[in-house]
Amino acid sequence: MRDNDCRCGLDRLHEVEMHGVREDLRELKDRVLGLEVTLARGVLLLVANLAGVIVTLARELL
Repeated sequence: MRDNDCRCGLDRLHEVEMHGVREDLRELKDRVLGLEVTLARGVLLLVANLAGVIVTLARELL
């Protein structure tokens, strides 16, 4: 009987630990998503600036 009590306590402990792990993973996922959005904006701005430079140089040559 005591062995069952111990396992039941460990099950609860593991449940609490897994809840913490899930919360940490959810937070990490949100942070990665924010970084992906920021990186995508940066790349789009870089491409837009490069296109502007190309247009400006093309006008100078023509």
